[in-house]
Amino acid sequence: MDPATFIIKSLYVQNTIMLLSLGVVVLLLLRSLIKKKLKHTLVFSVWVFIVIWFFSSPFFGFSAVSVRPEGIYINYGIISLRNSLLPLDSQWKIETYFGGIRRTKKLYLLRVGDHESMKVRAKGLNLLQEIGNAIDKMRSHGVNFSKKIVTL
Repeated sequence: MDPATFIIKSLYVQNTIMLLSLGVVVLLLLRSLIKKKLKHTLVFSVWVFIVIWFFSSPFFGFSAVSVRPEGIYINYGIISLRNSLLPLDSQWKIETYFGGIRRTKKLYLLRVGDHESMKVRAKGLNLLQEIGNAIDKMRSHGVNFSKKIVTL
């Protein structure tokens, strides 16, 4: 089976938001360094770490999945530290989540191992099922390279 990439929510929009947020804070940090304002430099240095932490935190689910013979590549975004490659034998399931202020909106998410996708409404449920089916198909076709031990 050929590798397949699925975009749950627009990865380009998410990456743009990440880069703009980080860019503004870094720009302000550089400005404070040029003007030699130690207090502002310290504050914006802390903000750089806050932005990176926020986009690597559990508040964001992954927005793209690539199913390949070597494993399941989970992509959270360009500056996220949580992007990872999981083995094909990772368990997946679709879960229901109630969102909104009054918790009345029915949303769905895909859990692969201990990673959660971004939440989608009912129209995105088919895509989550397709991702799960692609994982099952890739698992059933051939060798699981994640378990193969290579020594030099």
